[in-house]
Amino acid sequence: MDMRQLRAFAKVYERKSFSRAAEDLALSQPTISAHVASLEQSIQVSLFDRLGRGILPTQAADILYGHCASIFTSLDRAESEIRLLSNDVSGELKLGGSTIPTNYLFPELLSRFSRKYPNVRISLVEGDSLNILDLISRGELCVGVVGARDESSELEFQTLVDDSLVVLAAPNFLSGRRTPFSMESIAKMPWVVRQPGSGTRLAVEQALEKAGCSPKELNVVSVVDGTEALLRFVRCGMGITVSSRLAAREYLQRGELTAVSIPELRFERSFFVVHHPLRHQFPVVRYFLKFVIEAAETFEQPEAIQHQVEEEVFDLVRRSVGHSDSFHHQRG
Repeated sequence: MDMRQLRAFAKVYERKSFSRAAEDLALSQPTISAHVASLEQSIQVSLFDRLGRGILPTQAADILYGHCASIFTSLDRAESEIRLLSNDVSGELKLGGSTIPTNYLFPELLSRFSRKYPNVRISLVEGDSLNILDLISRGELCVGVVGARDESSELEFQTLVDDSLVVLAAPNFLSGRRTPFSMESIAKMPWVVRQPGSGTRLAVEQALEKAGCSPKELNVVSVVDGTEALLRFVRCGMGITVSSRLAAREYLQRGELTAVSIPELRFERSFFVVHHPLRHQFPVVRYFLKFVIEAAETFEQPEAIQHQVEEEVFDLVRRSVGHSDSFHHQRG
């Protein structure tokens, strides 16, 4: 049973004639007869009684035609929606992001995108970078912004923004401590850190190793799952930490946290926009990718920034978008 057979049957049923059905469908009468005969053979039941020059639908034909009508209606509606989707920036955009992009990049970025394309419905999933990459690979998400790249996958990565990581402490926590701080003195201070597997934690460990300090030497007093919890713990004076400047921006502006300068430490981390290049991209996906890349290029130029919040969020965007870096198994 296929759609050609069903459409031929339905037209014969409506016109009560093989010849008139053939005319309506611009097919030969033998072709129409062959389609109906194949359908009858497939379902092993007669659909029409041949009465001389005329035909009469059987009870089976009445039942089948009732279902055909709903099938054709559903297919026509689906074709119309797909045609619209293929020519219009509308429909559902399934996005994923690791912690920092989801909470500190997406709100402003997606708000601007929604204002520009109001017919797009955005669905956002938050997870660790590896989970988001897996969802994109399996086709469950269209696009993601993550702090990891996988050179072994078929996914396409473009560098979107460099994240500035800073050492943070509550202002009163540092009072009375001798400055400038050395690596040795910093390592002895109480530390609040992210859980193993976190992108922030991995970046900290890599920076410490480059500075000649083993991560095991840190005086870790608390391990926290989540950026906001991490910042709140440090704000309360539990210890020092390293976190994204994007995440800590408001705490720094309010004076609840202060950045600690440690010349030996150099933190490096980037966020990437990622999609599957082998999957079909409807306009909503293509336009979002274009929008993200153009946003990065625009906010790279200070004179092009029109809003203070946008400047604070995007002032770290790289000058070239799309260059490859080595893969780091990390979470946002």
